[in-house]
Amino acid sequence: MRKILDMEVLLQKLKDVFHMDLVMLGGGGVLNWSFIQAGLCDEVSVVIAPAADASATSPSLFDTKENLTDDTPVSFTLKNVETKEDSTVWLTYSVNNAETK
Repeated sequence: MRKILDMEVLLQKLKDVFHMDLVMLGGGGVLNWSFIQAGLCDEVSVVIAPAADASATSPSLFDTKENLTDDTPVSFTLKNVETKEDSTVWLTYSVNNAETK
């Protein structure tokens, strides 16, 4: 039987045990989307480099593989844009439907 991660309990333990008030997700599309769908992500940071990969196996920023999460659309509001070296752009968004946890 597959166990599903209780993300709220995880975040509460990180806060209580390790005194962490801010956590950065550096996972894949399923982890990222799971936290957004649960209302546990308040910001999305995206770096766009001037390159393209048309591979069908390239990882995506958000993913709902194996129906692990809902697929309710979520919108973002642009907070900041920074142009970096070599035409790279760093975009920061707030998640509009994030619940305060």
